[in-house]
Amino acid sequence: MKMYRFRTRLRTLLPFALIGLVPKGRRDCGDHEWYRQEGDVYRCYHCAAGVRRHLAG
Repeated sequence: MKMYRFRTRLRTLLPFALIGLVPKGRRDCGDHEWYRQEGDVYRCYHCAAGVRRHLAG
């Protein structure tokens, strides 16, 4: 789990053109922090497995 946060930190420090060198983890990080990608789709900052939809309610 520490490695996911390290990668996220590194991605925030790199110029946009170099972000692809440090991709998100493919497995579930187990500690999601969400951001809104578009509409009702939310993604995790740390892993590619973390995806959810906002449920109106």
